[in-house]
Amino acid sequence: MSRQQSREQRQAAFLKLATELHAELEDWYDQHPAASFGEIEQEARRLRREFMGPGLAVVINGRDTGFQFESRACPQCGQALQFVGYRPWRASGLEGETELERAYYVCRECEGQTLFPPGSETEVTPRSLE
Repeated sequence: MSRQQSREQRQAAFLKLATELHAELEDWYDQHPAASFGEIEQEARRLRREFMGPGLAVVINGRDTGFQFESRACPQCGQALQFVGYRPWRASGLEGETELERAYYVCRECEGQTLFPPGSETEVTPRSLE
């Protein structure tokens, strides 16, 4: 089953996360009413980092996880690959960590040849996020 969501569904999920972040910051400020601007900013940065991973997952996973209804061909033998589920893919960036999902396919003819799309066009180059 495809896990794609409409733009409106992604927006609603993203805004729910943002609302939760705002509520957490408000609660923190209620508990620290004498906090300086720098302290409030520091807490906001901490919360933002917690928000960014799930927020990016909503935007990315809601668009394309590599699943296709039509069969994909095995790059080795050309036979149809079998969709076996979704696999997690952890990504880290300057603003946080997230767990993405990608469709996972196996070729029963090639002793388990696998495909984990969308493939190289989305791979991160070494050290590109450092």
